[in-house]
Amino acid sequence: MQTFKKGEKIGKYVIHSFIKEGAMAEAYTVLGPDDMMYFMKIYNFGTIPHEQLFQGKEVYEIQLCKELSTDESENVVRYIDNGEIRKGETRYHYLVTVFYRGDILSDAVAKDGPFDLEDAAQITLCVLGALSYIHSRALIHNDIRPSNIILQELDDGVLLPTIIDLGHISYMVKGRPTFFDEDLMPFYRAPETFRGIYTVKSDVFSTGALLYYLIFGKSPWETDLTACKGNKDKIRDLVKKTRRDELILETEDVKLPDYMKAILLKALAKKPDDRFHSAVEFAEAIAEQLMPELAKQFEDTDQPENANAESQQQCVNAVQITFKKGSGCGFDNVTGRDELKEQLRKEVLFALQNPEKAKRYKLPAINGVLLYGPPGCGKSLVLESFAEELGFNYSIIKAAEFGNIYQEGVLDNLQRLFDAAEIKAPFVLCFDELEFLAPNVAEDENTITAQTSALFGMLNECSQKGILVVATTNRPDMIDQSIMRVGCFDRVFFVPQPDFEARKDIFMDHLKDRPCEELDLDELAQMSDDFNAGDITEAVNEAAMTAAYNDVPISQKILIDVLKYKNPTYSTKTRIGFNKN
Repeated sequence: MQTFKKGEKIGKYVIHSFIKEGAMAEAYTVLGPDDMMYFMKIYNFGTIPHEQLFQGKEVYEIQLCKELSTDESENVVRYIDNGEIRKGETRYHYLVTVFYRGDILSDAVAKDGPFDLEDAAQITLCVLGALSYIHSRALIHNDIRPSNIILQELDDGVLLPTIIDLGHISYMVKGRPTFFDEDLMPFYRAPETFRGIYTVKSDVFSTGALLYYLIFGKSPWETDLTACKGNKDKIRDLVKKTRRDELILETEDVKLPDYMKAILLKALAKKPDDRFHSAVEFAEAIAEQLMPELAKQFEDTDQPENANAESQQQCVNAVQITFKKGSGCGFDNVTGRDELKEQLRKEVLFALQNPEKAKRYKLPAINGVLLYGPPGCGKSLVLESFAEELGFNYSIIKAAEFGNIYQEGVLDNLQRLFDAAEIKAPFVLCFDELEFLAPNVAEDENTITAQTSALFGMLNECSQKGILVVATTNRPDMIDQSIMRVGCFDRVFFVPQPDFEARKDIFMDHLKDRPCEELDLDELAQMSDDFNAGDITEAVNEAAMTAAYNDVPISQKILIDVLKYKNPTYSTKTRIGFNKN
């Protein structure tokens, strides 16, 4: 259904034409203020599940498209702009990217048939180059397929493929995807993705399926899914059954050399461990056979599961690490949450602030503390306030910016960080969003990789070096389980939504300096039970908009009317599950 009409203005852009409606967004072409044509995706913010929002505030595709914006890869869609608008009572977010003129890859094959081996290899190499860049940012594309790639023909006749859709991009996922997955193309999905596991190697599988499609004109193990009638369980079972058959690698029209058969079989291996370890390794295998002169650019990039080591290192080096001294009164910044603060004082702070008494009573040393809870509940505030309250030297690391342990250079930087913390001990190392630093990528929870083993070595009994590690997470299940044990993280605390007093404080903070009537903050706090800070902020902003439109002060009635129809984005009555090992 088309929501916006030709000529309507979206920010500084004017709708030119409607393209299509997707599962999460509508697509349009728009004219920019420079009279250039751009591509725009518009998302109905109110219909997007909370887990599909980055930190509960931004559509994942928008946030991660911004992260990927660079001149380093011409084979990935280029970010231009984003923003927010309202139409009636509905709130929309929009993403603007470059508008690429050319043929969608699936249309090109439908029109002209499969590509010859050399062209298919060239296109695949470009896609793998784009993926190596995406993976270097600790991201997974999750939806490589022909309809997501456009072919532009350059002046010299060269075909330039570009990945134009990032609708399913994410960090590594094990369990519940952070994106809508029912519109994924079944024949391009790696087997493990049907169990909720998305990694670099699942992107490798999808690209192998793409290469197969370019050569044969159809997907590997393709079969008729009509009888499934869209039932995802039936589709999964039929795809799984079909993949038991031997993969067809030769037809009357296509005779592949043995090396290409071997490449396809390795890329499309059912077990992740049997596939190419990375996009770079996959690309190197193709280049060595078809284009030896290109193979040199892939040398010295043997880090498994990752690619583009130089850009990885630039990304890691760009992270600014600062050291601070705690004031000793950080909890003054946390309104309410008395039960949580008391738990932290008793179970963690007391022993650290009273070492003689701790020694006399033989209180056990604490290595690590994990704060977990839903997005927007204030974990980051509690984290920094805890470090300030303790009064030691501390540093806060944003794990999503620092990189994950599978990126080249990250473990080295972590070791330098721990070494510096030991010199400045007693020291508190704070990791915000730990799941990005140590993602759970193993299919078997008992599997320990070399990277997690190295991280475990840094965390294990670090208290003996005067280091306390404190971390936050929205998703404990997405953290590598090998570090979630006593000796690494000894204390685990659930951070609930803001309590009554905290909600009053948030209302007060967001209403100050706005034209208001006399307000009953107690009533507002009562009505906003289970709201997080973002929910309250949004409610106040909606009330302010209504008041401004009617040219009246913000009143109790306006705020109550907004709160009556709003629901919390996350209920603590259904807490995130977490089993402590």
